[in-house]
Amino acid sequence: MHDMNSKISPKERLSLVGMYLRLPFSLLASIALSPFLARTRGKGINRVIAEAVASFFITHCSPRQLQHFLGPSTEKYIQWAKKRSLQPIVEDLSGSETAKLMWLTEKRTDRVLFYIHGGGYMSPHTDNMVGFCPGLRKALLQETGGELDFGIASLVYTLHPATFPTQLTEFILALTHLISSGVSPENIILIGDSAGANLIIQFITHTLRPVPDVIPSPFRAIEGIDVPRRLLRGIILVSPWISLGTPTPSYARNTKYDFVNASAFTRWGSWYMERVQPSHIPWIKPSSSSSFKGLETMVSRVLITAGGRECILDDATSIFDMIEELQIPKENLTVTLDIEEKGIHEDSILDIESPQKSDGGFSDATMRQVNWIREAFEA
Repeated sequence: MHDMNSKISPKERLSLVGMYLRLPFSLLASIALSPFLARTRGKGINRVIAEAVASFFITHCSPRQLQHFLGPSTEKYIQWAKKRSLQPIVEDLSGSETAKLMWLTEKRTDRVLFYIHGGGYMSPHTDNMVGFCPGLRKALLQETGGELDFGIASLVYTLHPATFPTQLTEFILALTHLISSGVSPENIILIGDSAGANLIIQFITHTLRPVPDVIPSPFRAIEGIDVPRRLLRGIILVSPWISLGTPTPSYARNTKYDFVNASAFTRWGSWYMERVQPSHIPWIKPSSSSSFKGLETMVSRVLITAGGRECILDDATSIFDMIEELQIPKENLTVTLDIEEKGIHEDSILDIESPQKSDGGFSDATMRQVNWIREAFEA
């Protein structure tokens, strides 16, 4: 199941206790040094603490320890829902004994944001991840005076040591479940961060060039159709990750700024890729524009967001460049690359719980995501 490997050994448990004991001292050091470090200079205390805690456990925990420490995604979600007096809705997916679909709002079929969480395929949902899309929705409701609303569904997929194509199969089952429950594809926006964005890319490349022996994409019917069909309302890739285990120049350039440092990205990517068959790599780590040929038959608008100071900035820019190389007419596909100059990995997700603006409002980059969602649903 999604926390299938969270049972830890006595040695791992003792190591985790040691981390708990060291954490307060690490936090104090991070706070004291924050005015002098490139990564935290000028940031509020709430953001310094949030980044320091995340960085500490990412740096020191094994996948098993991390999954044990955070607990199952469904438990995190149920706690989140109860705090907000919401009725938790967790749906089983036909064809999987472990994957689930969680509704972060009431169920609806007219407009749905389908969220795929990140965490390097190692981590379940965190509090920030559970609250990310509801935070975007709240901002949009405020902007539109409550006139434009949407539902939010999120996939709970199997974590490491499971590898490709396990998560892709579960994604397809979840999307098929949504469609069969009455949600038209043209009313769905896919949104994923980091590994979640990678999973969306796996889905795109599989839809356009099917992986042998993997269940077909629900959109595979587009094969052979010459004219564009807007099957999805939109796709948002937040800090997308396609370099898994293979450092790029932005790793070294930005590691001093990012709360997920270059060695963590390399280590986590290598853990995921170590069980991947070489023949499957092109669907996980696309390196050619041919991987995206035909994208306009799936979707008419794509937003790619990244931080100018995040280690995997090159991943976002390379995805954009590969799609742009296809020279798809703008009337068929609009691709936007939004780089927040001083942003780090998943900055907009951190922004939800730890906003940097003095008035507590979201950053301009986060609000651009909100407005993009609004424009997509209104189109």
